[in-house]
Amino acid sequence: MIGQNAKDTRNERLIAAGLLLLGFLLAFPAVVIGAPNLGENSTLGRALPFLFDSVWEKYWYGAFLVATLYGLVILEGILRRAGDHIFARLGLVTFTLATVMFLLMIVLEKNYLPSGARDVEAYFIALAFPAVIAYGLAILRTGILARWIGVAVVLWTVVMLIRVVPLNGGPLFYEPALILIAIALVAQRSRDPSSPSEQNVQE
Repeated sequence: MIGQNAKDTRNERLIAAGLLLLGFLLAFPAVVIGAPNLGENSTLGRALPFLFDSVWEKYWYGAFLVATLYGLVILEGILRRAGDHIFARLGLVTFTLATVMFLLMIVLEKNYLPSGARDVEAYFIALAFPAVIAYGLAILRTGILARWIGVAVVLWTVVMLIRVVPLNGGPLFYEPALILIAIALVAQRSRDPSSPSEQNVQE
């Protein structure tokens, strides 16, 4: 039974990491579309206007956030079984609200309400960054990953939050912290933090 639990935990870690990395990859097309030299006004953008329409930029960002949210849902389950019943849950709820806000922004911009969309982006920043900080605290509390990873996630996200709030821009600057978590999940040696017997042996 313990072996099966450990196998399930390893699989969940890989799935969570895969979804977080998939989300990161899904953000690339949006970045390309929104780049000054690669957007709809570029030579390629004029040749393929359908692919470089600004609406698609928001759709790619939406897909990125949904994939990231799925990864955080699985990660929350791992952290909960490892002993955290506060931070990861708060992080998941907060990031879910942030994702809803971003999808609302897409709807507002599609209906030609850019001012309202800008306000929603500010709310997204106010929710997404604290959510990632909460996951970093959950990692520190449970020890499912190396302690320095939790510290790096918290410090990076706090510094980026302080930087982006006055500018009301850079809503995805928390992403390197999630990429670090994803890589660590893949690289982590196989063990089941939810198994008390294994924890006792390791201690």
